[in-house]
Amino acid sequence: MEVTAVRPIKTGIIGCGWFGEAHARVYREIPGVELKSVADLNIDRAKRLASMYGTSFYKTAEDMLRNEELDLVSIAVTPQYLAKTAIEVAEHDVNILLEKPLATKMSDWKNLFSKIKKRDLIFVPGFIELFNPAYRLMKEIVDSGELGDLFTLSSKRIGRFPKRSLKWEVGVTLDLGLHELYAQTYLVGEKPVPISCFISQMLNNENEDISILILRYGSTVGIIESNWLTPIGVRSVRVTASDGSIWLNYMSQEVGIDKGEESRIKRPRWREPLLVELEYAVKHVRSGTKPEINEDFANIIMNTLFEALGIAKRIP
Repeated sequence: MEVTAVRPIKTGIIGCGWFGEAHARVYREIPGVELKSVADLNIDRAKRLASMYGTSFYKTAEDMLRNEELDLVSIAVTPQYLAKTAIEVAEHDVNILLEKPLATKMSDWKNLFSKIKKRDLIFVPGFIELFNPAYRLMKEIVDSGELGDLFTLSSKRIGRFPKRSLKWEVGVTLDLGLHELYAQTYLVGEKPVPISCFISQMLNNENEDISILILRYGSTVGIIESNWLTPIGVRSVRVTASDGSIWLNYMSQEVGIDKGEESRIKRPRWREPLLVELEYAVKHVRSGTKPEINEDFANIIMNTLFEALGIAKRIP
């Protein structure tokens, strides 16, 4: 019986910082994927990453896209250039995995969203926590109805202000709060409506470093707290419901269920969320099918975030 060889999915990476390096490492772990090329305006950084994985390298995205035949490109550049770079890729009819926050201005996101729709591309937003095995377990339990009707979702994502070699034109809402918004929205399956938003600038930065969002998902209330001030990292969410509650620790990949006198902790088999995410993108590029986590879902998240920031009240 003759076995037909599977054509490798040819991938590229734009942005060779620490997260671009992570994408390169993970692509090499996925069977049937060939990492072909990398690009970065810092040509030395691109050259170094290319030498690690035996790929070609370029200074600009345009040069890479013009010279390489690629099926999927990961974009992990500085936030203010994410949307612009993704539009360049879309204009070459190449499928996209775009790291968060996707865009730093609503106008940039709208332009990108329009381009993706016009080109009919496969687009996967870099909503990495949706691919965390513990988050997926929590969603399975919530979807099963075991906990009854959902009342509240309370998310906390905090940590010390990140040291970065390049300036990021983004506040903590788009940097950290975004993770919890897409996680809450996907968990509940309802379109979020922002009720209020409170922000503060404690470190005298150009953008907010404390953010508290209050949202409504149908009859469920969501609260999202994020900051760059606390000297410990916390990434967690707790859901309360009519028949119990459930909590998730993203970092330890643990899920806790509390029902009456019963409490139990579940730990799914550990997997790297980035690996699961890239496998998901590759699967849909290979099959040519539209993913559930796509530009339409991303559009809900981006519209909600920018609407919330538009009504934000500053805390002195």
